[in-house]
Amino acid sequence: MVPRSPYPGDDLATAIRWALDQEGHLFAAGEMVVLRRVRALAPDPMELFARLSLRVGLAFRLPDYECATPQAIDALDEAELLTRAIPPAWALACFSADELRDHCRELGLPNRGPRAELEARLAGHAWLREPILLVGHRELLDRVTRLGGFDRRLAPAERIHGLRWAEYAPTGGPGLYPDRRRLREHERARRGELGDDEALEIARRGPPPWGPSAFARAREQVIATRPVADVLASVPGAALATVRALEAEGRLAEAVTRCRAGHSDPDVALALARTGHRLARRARLPWPPVPPLREATTRRFRLQRAGSGARPLWASPAGAVTVEAAVVAQVEASGRRCVHAENWFWSSCFALVFRELYWLPVPGRLPTARRPGPLDLGTPAFYAARQDAAEAALERLRVGGLAPFAKSYGGEILAGLVHRELAVELGVQLPGDLLASVLSELLRRGFDAARGLPDLLVLGGKAASVPLAFPSTLPERAFLAEVKGPGDTLRDGQRTWIDKLVNGEIHVELWEVSE
Repeated sequence: MVPRSPYPGDDLATAIRWALDQEGHLFAAGEMVVLRRVRALAPDPMELFARLSLRVGLAFRLPDYECATPQAIDALDEAELLTRAIPPAWALACFSADELRDHCRELGLPNRGPRAELEARLAGHAWLREPILLVGHRELLDRVTRLGGFDRRLAPAERIHGLRWAEYAPTGGPGLYPDRRRLREHERARRGELGDDEALEIARRGPPPWGPSAFARAREQVIATRPVADVLASVPGAALATVRALEAEGRLAEAVTRCRAGHSDPDVALALARTGHRLARRARLPWPPVPPLREATTRRFRLQRAGSGARPLWASPAGAVTVEAAVVAQVEASGRRCVHAENWFWSSCFALVFRELYWLPVPGRLPTARRPGPLDLGTPAFYAARQDAAEAALERLRVGGLAPFAKSYGGEILAGLVHRELAVELGVQLPGDLLASVLSELLRRGFDAARGLPDLLVLGGKAASVPLAFPSTLPERAFLAEVKGPGDTLRDGQRTWIDKLVNGEIHVELWEVSE
């Protein structure tokens, strides 16, 4: 029997309290009734409900918990938080195939074959001999976590590691969603339940300055279901889709005109320039020359293929690994530190460098206490509201590197900060201008701009020779590298990142791997 623990019940009570304190206006009257029932539970029913609601699935056999007493189950049933009256067909998933074979044998039914056949044989028979608990209100509890910000699954780690929250003055404001309608839109969009007309209305409205919304999913749905140029032209962020629709409709001159207008997003601008050039040739229209993007220094690796899984695998001292891990092993064998850094490293550096900006009293961005960051974090609005302080932090980073920021970090929970010790260990070894070149782009364009960042970070050190590479000698300074296997080419986002970094005098390499 699993011993009783006070923590699951306490964590559920805390999650509900946070959600009601921070976003209580977003819960309907019926939902408030359910949450009051949960909060009024005695310790054993509270712990049982908390434990079951964290498990994967909806229905469960009677668990071997000390708190799973008949009285606790009765209390949850009376509060309509779970039910024992479920169709036997719903209970099938709670049993293993061997157990289903035993039930078939007891009923004199054939007990061989795959699981699906066993389930079909049991249908219509009174085979269920034990209670099955169906846990209710899972969607409501998911909403409690999302609105309150207290993740019960992470709570044990927070207790073990002694994590703490930043102290700041809440700035008020509407919170994550301005009203319940926007909340429901976002939830239905995540489940794919928006009607086509509703999706078009939401997409035309455009994204909010910050915070979660249904916009991105609605825009994808409109592009997929209404590929009509005049419709897509009214949707923000659908420039490429509009041009494709104009081409499909034979309106080449209009498509070329739209491509000439360019775009503020460099990735989209590159795609529009390439498409416009192609369409202009077809329509025999003039197209202005486009300055070529700067390219990375190319280095070639000859590695041995070691089979394939979800991705092609390559031989390394550690066995068959991905292409990135294979080249990392080669570089580290030569004596240089090389890390597959991508997003986690840069988001961690961002959190450390702009930590003080997180807690500036910008109206509406910190509506309540105990947040890991402001609501506009990761959007261009974050920079727009704190521009002077952000530029000052970037200048300090260029001059002094990451070390002063890491030293002043107080240990509080910061959105974006993961693997803190490793991030600091790597970041303090990098020149400030390299860090500032990447973080300034994430600051101005938002975290979506991280797509396309080079895969690898090679730390500075003595010039090293990598036998399976050509050229074989690595430069002494720290640099970034994008890895491409056979047949793989650079995406637009990767091309624009390389261009920006090279223009900023940051060394970037393209590592092409072949057999």
